[in-house]
Amino acid sequence: MHHPLAATSCQPHQSGFTRSLGPVQNGETMILDPDGYVCSWNAGVQNLEGYQSEEVIGQHFSCFFPAEDMERGQPSQVLATAITQGRVAEERWQVRRDGSRYWASVVLTALFDLNGQLQGISQVTQDLTARKLTAEKGVEDKRSEAEVALSMSQAELMTLFGAMQDVILVISAEGRYLKIAPSCAPLLYRPSTDLVGKTMHEVLPRAAADFFLHHIQQALTTQTAVKVEYSLPVEDQLIWFDATLVALTEQSVLWVARDISARKQAEQALVDQVRLAAFRSEVDASLTRSDDLQEMLHQCTNAVVGHLDAAFARIWLLNPEENILELQASSGLYTHLDGAHARVPVGQFKIGLIAAEREPHLTNTVLDDPRVGDKAWALREGMVAFAGYPLMVEDQLLGVIALFARQSLSTSTLDALAFVAQEVALGIKRKQTETALRQSETQLREKAQQLESTLWELQQTQTQIIQSEKMSSLGQLVAGVAHEINNPVNFIYGNLKHANEYTQDLLGLLQLYQQHYPHPIAAVEAEAAAIDLDFLVEDLPKLLSSMKIGAERIRQIVVSLRHFSHMDEAGMKAVNLHEGIDSTLMILQNRFKAGDGHLAIELVKNYGDIPLVECYAGQLNQVFMNILTNAIDALESQNQQRSLRDAVQNSSRISIYTERASADRVRIRIADNGPGLSPVVQQRLFDPFFTTKPVGKGTGLGMSISYQIVKEKHGGSLHCVSEIGHGAEFVIEIPISQEPK
Repeated sequence: MHHPLAATSCQPHQSGFTRSLGPVQNGETMILDPDGYVCSWNAGVQNLEGYQSEEVIGQHFSCFFPAEDMERGQPSQVLATAITQGRVAEERWQVRRDGSRYWASVVLTALFDLNGQLQGISQVTQDLTARKLTAEKGVEDKRSEAEVALSMSQAELMTLFGAMQDVILVISAEGRYLKIAPSCAPLLYRPSTDLVGKTMHEVLPRAAADFFLHHIQQALTTQTAVKVEYSLPVEDQLIWFDATLVALTEQSVLWVARDISARKQAEQALVDQVRLAAFRSEVDASLTRSDDLQEMLHQCTNAVVGHLDAAFARIWLLNPEENILELQASSGLYTHLDGAHARVPVGQFKIGLIAAEREPHLTNTVLDDPRVGDKAWALREGMVAFAGYPLMVEDQLLGVIALFARQSLSTSTLDALAFVAQEVALGIKRKQTETALRQSETQLREKAQQLESTLWELQQTQTQIIQSEKMSSLGQLVAGVAHEINNPVNFIYGNLKHANEYTQDLLGLLQLYQQHYPHPIAAVEAEAAAIDLDFLVEDLPKLLSSMKIGAERIRQIVVSLRHFSHMDEAGMKAVNLHEGIDSTLMILQNRFKAGDGHLAIELVKNYGDIPLVECYAGQLNQVFMNILTNAIDALESQNQQRSLRDAVQNSSRISIYTERASADRVRIRIADNGPGLSPVVQQRLFDPFFTTKPVGKGTGLGMSISYQIVKEKHGGSLHCVSEIGHGAEFVIEIPISQEPK
């Protein structure tokens, strides 16, 4: 392969590279560009490779590799290694121009500039063919000498083999038994007379024969000793061997195998000891770290399957009331908790018998065990062993743990399982005790909560009764006062009309007298002057008019008092909420006016179009009264802390809004521009006996009772929206119609 730019690309660096490399004895030196194309080389090239300089410059250095190396991609691998590692040295076959080969030592070195940039690769090659041929001849001579020595000492070797207790075999490359030392008869798979002359495939199972042949070929190919461990059944015992295979000739190996069964048993015992210790440790951890009893038991069965190689493991707990074992955990082949084995009566089947007898049941011959009912299943699944233990603490039966395995269970495994069964029983007892204690604590806590709730309800009920009695008394008083005032007021109001008519008649008659008798006697003139008759004539109609206005005002107050008390309405009734709000405002109007010690409060009413609402009118009026009273108190308290100028410029204001919240609910909002409420106060605003007012001024019951009236009596909601310095707004929402209860 020719690189048309190779010569020019290397040109600026050739002289520097060549000077840095210097001469190499019996070899050639060439410079390659980063892609492996030849840029230059020294005079030794023609002698070693048979190429002229102009024939090589621009060629890829792979032209010196044999065809088989080219197919394996060796040139690219060598080049990449030199670039990444900086240097690579190897011995390999090189190809000359005429196609002949020579054994060469080749060293490739990556060349970098001061900036770490790759500029090219130097290749130094030396011819080592003579040395290789000499070495190969020496190896061949030594091999011949060894074969002669081996033949001469064959008798001695046979004598030595006879004295050794190991298995010593000579086996051909195809696996045929050629020779067998007579001393190894007790450890042979078969008698030597049945082995000599036969192949391994004729004697051993196919898998074992293939395994052994693989290692025989490995020993012959590598000409090195091959170590292998294997086991074979010898006279009903499984014997473990540690074998060494050494090439005896090009077509045979010497097989020396030593019995290591004792060592294997010791190693297995140690492994079993570690495994069982890990098993116990995991079970102990499962018994302590899980809060849930069933999860704890499931982790234990997982540990049995994982550490004891069980096919599956299960744990049942005793239900003493029904005398039934209930399956709680299952791991391995079966994980479901339902089915035929979910509930096992004590005394029935192998699990129930273990519970009834309170003794373990163990077998390594499941198919011969009379307690195993479904032997077809056991045969199909390959079950070999079964172990079941009662879970007991002192004399109390708690349950059963059991497992099936596809291999025999050793004594150490059974001992570990017995120990774990006791630990699991203790863990179950502890967990059941903890559960019982938690249930008792929960019940006591629930009782305490019930008592606390009952006490709170009693306090609430007492508060409501007291307040209801107060409101009832107030309502009766208001209704009585209204009734007592109403009768004389009606009498006065009804007679004012007649009094006005009579007065007009008398004034008309007086005017007629004055027209016809303009000059009365002296006594009449003196009396008229004394009583200021002209003033009386002028002021008397005004006096009667003022009396009428006062009577009408008293009548309005009476109506407002009756609206507020609603003592004449015992149950729910569809009412106009605006009338209830107005009646409440009528009673509180004196507090909205300026007076001694307080400024006037502006009242803004924005009534929406809302329908009649089915409610306890008197109770809702009480809610309006409580909210409005608190708002007035807050505004008066704020004004006391402000200067008069500030209070006048930023006058106090209460706004009332009514609107339809939805198709079936109305909303009443009562807002003030007072000091506002903190989040802490808002959280406790509706708690009984909570108040922000000074001692003796507030009971802390108003808002609590208002909340109960709105929420419990009317199925509505009452909440406060407030921020410090931005006033407070109370929002009431109640259904338009009440559902029958």
